[in-house]
Amino acid sequence: MTLFYFGPAGLPAGVGTYDEAMERLLALGLNALEVELVHGVRMKPHEAERVGALAVQKGVRLSVHAPYYVNLNSRTAGIVEKSRQRILDSLRRARLLRAGIVVVHAGYYSGSSASEATRSIAEQLARCREEADQEGCSGVLLGLETMGRRASWGTLAEMRGVCSHVERVYPVLDFAHLHARTRGGLGTAEAFALQLERFEEFGAPFLHCHFSGVEYGRGGERRHLEVSVRSPDFELLAPSLRRRGYDVTVISESPLLEKDALLMKTMLEGAEADAAAGRATKVVGGGGGGSWQSKLGQA
Repeated sequence: MTLFYFGPAGLPAGVGTYDEAMERLLALGLNALEVELVHGVRMKPHEAERVGALAVQKGVRLSVHAPYYVNLNSRTAGIVEKSRQRILDSLRRARLLRAGIVVVHAGYYSGSSASEATRSIAEQLARCREEADQEGCSGVLLGLETMGRRASWGTLAEMRGVCSHVERVYPVLDFAHLHARTRGGLGTAEAFALQLERFEEFGAPFLHCHFSGVEYGRGGERRHLEVSVRSPDFELLAPSLRRRGYDVTVISESPLLEKDALLMKTMLEGAEADAAAGRATKVVGGGGGGSWQSKLGQA
């Protein structure tokens, strides 16, 4: 049975602590939270342990987003070393948080070819993985986020050159980024299904993904938007997610964070209801699924 987890990237609006955040999420019917270490790994080890234990108690699935200030393909050796240390620090905190995955923006092309960047990033991630495993972090996966700007390394094709050589490193599908980088390429249910099929070729034990609306231009992503703009459209993705045979975590990176996490959860439930209604129609010749709009109004 596939388990679904929905939640925001960071603390919900108006919430100042992880204790309050988990109470808010559970009250909304959400069950995931991405701990945002994007501006630096400042969470103290004892706090990470406490928050991790609380999440287990509450049934909230945690993940970690590593700092943005990472470029494993920089031409400056000092930047590469600092980037590697930031990823290692994120893995250490993730272990204490009992988080299953650390999401990473791996780097930029920095004037090199895609294949050269891939080799450099693979080499540095292999070092991260080896050192982290020696410290007891082998249970935490490294997740490479698909990137939305064309100057950033991070397509699924490029990730294959890393994941095939470094253990326990898998893609994190950011559907807004995929949509932006392809200038609107996720316009159909079939396009979403194809991305999931490509993801499945990596053999990951579960899908951890990000979703929001997105504004984009020639260079790709410009900014994240609300899910309601339907660019890309989560309702086109929901039926494919429902058919997967592995657990799925959907993190909202919309400006509306937990509100859009709830919206997507309700859309998925609508897809399930519609599928069930379709099966019932084949058997008994009647019935109709409730819309996600009506379900959200009842939440």
